[in-house]
Amino acid sequence: MKNPVRHSLLSATRNLLVLLSLCAAVISPANAGVQVQSVTPVREAGKAILMTGFIVNKPAQSADLDDIAQGFPRELARRLEQSQQFSLRITPDFLSTEWPAKTPTPALLTQVAKAYGVRYVIAGEIRNTGMRQTSLLFGLWTKHHRAIELDLDIYDTTEGQLVARHRFSAEAEGDAPIGKQQVFGGQGFAAHPYGKVALEVADQAAKSVLESLAGR
Repeated sequence: MKNPVRHSLLSATRNLLVLLSLCAAVISPANAGVQVQSVTPVREAGKAILMTGFIVNKPAQSADLDDIAQGFPRELARRLEQSQQFSLRITPDFLSTEWPAKTPTPALLTQVAKAYGVRYVIAGEIRNTGMRQTSLLFGLWTKHHRAIELDLDIYDTTEGQLVARHRFSAEAEGDAPIGKQQVFGGQGFAAHPYGKVALEVADQAAKSVLESLAGR
């Protein structure tokens, strides 16, 4: 004859083990990962920007700079990423071999959007990094200046058109070359008078991009 007390105890033990196994399954790492993925916000393509390489209009002027065609857009992308308003993709390619002579077509922008999963595309042209000099005190003293001038275009791939076009211009004093050993945006680059001005222009460009895309 079965002992009713023992039978009840065994039944309660089995129920407890089943309950514990169910709890373990719910909080297991695999299930926890699924739960996290389901609630973690994912940055949508509508908040994604593709930063392309910048065309250098006069390459000889930038012979002492560490690849400004990739360095400047990289620094601009880093500043936009820090705003936490957009996710950034970067490509070394130009938006189009015909740009800036010809505005990119809506078809091209649609193609870029599908390829990179972005809504906005930024393209640019480094127009001038040359030096000039002015004579002071009736030619007894010469002062040197070096320019950084660039154009920046923002495109909306959904609308297939230009959102905004900005032009930036600044000058640094001095004619000492930076040297290609100084990585664009690095510590040595930033310590140089020209590098400091170039990074200040990157700050201005990032601010202009954010203002142009605000509320879109």
